[in-house]
Amino acid sequence: MPQLIVTRARDPLAPHADARADTSLRAAGVQLHEFALIHIVPPADVDAARALLDRLEEWQLAVPVSPSAVQAVLGLRRRAWPASCAVGLIGAASREAFEQALRARGEPVRGLRLICAQQPGADSEALWQALHAWRDDWRDARVLILRGDGGRDWLAGVLREQGAHVEVLEAYRRVAPPPEAARLARLRELLATGAPWQIAAAAAVDNLCELLRAAGQEPRPALAGLRALVHHERVADAARAAGFGRVDVVEFRAEALLGALR
Repeated sequence: MPQLIVTRARDPLAPHADARADTSLRAAGVQLHEFALIHIVPPADVDAARALLDRLEEWQLAVPVSPSAVQAVLGLRRRAWPASCAVGLIGAASREAFEQALRARGEPVRGLRLICAQQPGADSEALWQALHAWRDDWRDARVLILRGDGGRDWLAGVLREQGAHVEVLEAYRRVAPPPEAARLARLRELLATGAPWQIAAAAAVDNLCELLRAAGQEPRPALAGLRALVHHERVADAARAAGFGRVDVVEFRAEALLGALR
């Protein structure tokens, strides 16, 4: 039976966001092991974030940069999403998360303008191409970028160069899981399985290395015989640098993951 270690962020705002993919993988006979390498927590100033999000009508575009950002934003906003504010989304997973979250709130997706870079491994650069195709002139446009703490500044910089007024909101924070005894024991168990690790962020790789050191193991020899499945070259570079013996870039859909595991 193929196995997969799933390290997605533990997100209390969206505990079942990936339930469909998990169900498909289990139905195909894959044994999943959950081991979160990032925990999602609320922003430092929840009231300020909520007050800003309740004024979305003031922006022409809002960009929640990940599925976690989507869930955080829609968890904080107390009103329906305004049709006047377009939504920029990086990747099919973010679009699916946005549409599912709206439906869960009883809000229609129809009537909203969703601009999405959907190709596998989509990033801020791919979203900018989609945004530029949608709108040539960004002078005086108001854009709100919604992300976790410490996200990339590339898209904000490009939009500012094009004349847009850009504001960045920390909608959530990402924290490393603490090196508790039970977590370190579970880590040793998972290493012994030899199963591939599904990793979605370079920060998750960093956190894994810290947990390995807390468990008394150096990352490079501990990971040398293991495989990482990642969805972007930046994460692949981090996984290789950490010492994973094999790193494959694959889209995080059930069908693609199944193909990689066979």
